[in-house]
Amino acid sequence: MPSNTENVKLGVCTALFDSADLGFTKGGVEVEVQTNTHEVTVDQMGETPIDEIITGRTVQVTIPMAETTLENLARVMPGSTLVTDGAKATGTVVFSTAAPVNGDKITIDGLDFTFKTAPSGSRDMAIPATIGAAAIALAAAINNASLGILATPNAATVNLEASNRGVSGNVAITKTVVTAANVTVTGMAGGVDATKAKVVVETGTNISLLKLAKKLVLRPKGAVDARDDFTIFKAMTSGAIQFAYQTDQERIFNVVFKGYADASGRLFAVGDETAAA
Repeated sequence: MPSNTENVKLGVCTALFDSADLGFTKGGVEVEVQTNTHEVTVDQMGETPIDEIITGRTVQVTIPMAETTLENLARVMPGSTLVTDGAKATGTVVFSTAAPVNGDKITIDGLDFTFKTAPSGSRDMAIPATIGAAAIALAAAINNASLGILATPNAATVNLEASNRGVSGNVAITKTVVTAANVTVTGMAGGVDATKAKVVVETGTNISLLKLAKKLVLRPKGAVDARDDFTIFKAMTSGAIQFAYQTDQERIFNVVFKGYADASGRLFAVGDETAAA
């Protein structure tokens, strides 16, 4: 394969934790992957290894968060509670009667998510066999699109919730489908701006970080799709942060996310997570 200058890449990224954009960073996001091994030796070969066995692998991401909001603090501080009079917008997409057909699409805040016989775009989905499969496919596409909306499939329904509280989450959802009765949409509504808020932090004793772990995605800024994504399937931070109040420096939350293996042994992926053989 010949060399290609387009394969030489640089630039900053967007960090998405549980589909929520963690915002601006200051100083660069750093990824560290370590692989631990054991060298196999025998008496007859002295100290010369005859084999080397991988005993484990770790991954961590350091994110210097420049948007030190209370919502971001609550996200990265296990054992914390955000107390606020603000509210997140919610909405739904419900599939009924029959699965979508070619060309059926759901539009969220101006972005189209289209079911196609031959998917080609980053927000295209293959024609599903059932309405339950349609809900799963749409939820995955929405979560992969960096909308600031968390989509959760439940049977034939996709429940939508804005990542942040506020009226900015109140966005329109429309449908363009061959059979109108097959899909019901409810626009995002109920988002309320907070007038007061606080984060209350407990000791955190005996909290399992695995139980709190969520998907962390690093996506190069300006990317039109997920082909260069770095995804940790289960990531969480211990809440160890350090910041300063200074007149000549931005206040930064330096947060370290650690990856944990999921039930199938997956740790992280590079590239489009939705790719299939």
